[in-house]
Amino acid sequence: MSGSGCILLLPARALLRGDLSDAPALARALGRGDALEEGEAGELGQLGRLFDILPLGLPAAALSRQHDCGDAGDQAWLRADPAFLQPEMNGVRLMAVGELGLRAEESEALAKALMPMFGEAGMPLTAPSPTRWYLQLEKGSKLPAFSPPEMALGDDYGQHLPHGEEGRRWRALLNEAQVVLHNHPVNQARVAQGRTPANALWVWGGGALPDQVVSGVGSLYSSEPLACALAQLAGIGIERIESDTLPDGLDDCAIDLRGARSLEALESAVFAPLMERVAKGKLGALTVDFGDGSAWSYRRSFGMRFWKRPASSL
Repeated sequence: MSGSGCILLLPARALLRGDLSDAPALARALGRGDALEEGEAGELGQLGRLFDILPLGLPAAALSRQHDCGDAGDQAWLRADPAFLQPEMNGVRLMAVGELGLRAEESEALAKALMPMFGEAGMPLTAPSPTRWYLQLEKGSKLPAFSPPEMALGDDYGQHLPHGEEGRRWRALLNEAQVVLHNHPVNQARVAQGRTPANALWVWGGGALPDQVVSGVGSLYSSEPLACALAQLAGIGIERIESDTLPDGLDDCAIDLRGARSLEALESAVFAPLMERVAKGKLGALTVDFGDGSAWSYRRSFGMRFWKRPASSL
């Protein structure tokens, strides 16, 4: 998406609490606006609509590494995030990735125990953040397909492991990592305290930094690592919204609200103020882009579409 206006990156509609009676301004935008072509769902699809990335794809590990450490260079990277697997009668289920509440010293101790194993495999492991760990590989390294966390959470762990000859080495490494983590004193203490253990690694997001990133907006309001890394590579400004009041000058920007969940809160803080700006000619257009791939665009003249009623449901 490009052109004058403000783009709102929103979560998938199913994740939003409330209904459109809580958000009449959004209801008008959806009911009287133009529905855009259905896009790809998930983070890859949503960021791919905001940025043109060459080669195609979203090398999440390299991008977040650049955001975290600034040293992604021309190497290939994999995320190897701490994860929680829950044993069940018929297998093991992936319950959490990254966000396990690890303290910095816990993350450091767990990662240190795994470093020799991955070092011997030619993939140095580093853990600059308790939520984001990395494996460094040579550029061009052949990798099996790894599922992003959003596709695997709540699912059978084994269904998302790499298969075939290419995946055999990875399955062995990840199984060995599980043994090390399960037996580590940090995890034993966390279990004794009723806290979630980091008893596995979730490997995903492989690749090197893109050769080219272009965006159709002039600035991005976000704190999400992948979005910010792409904005940096595209050479556009990265801003923060520091209060409940939207700043002026939003006619050439995207606002990342993918972490929001309340329609009512979004209505008062975002939808109503921005729709008012469109109505007064202070904002050229408002585009709402949902994480499930649906999107709508609304312009000032669309307010005259009296024959179109506000949407009644998401």
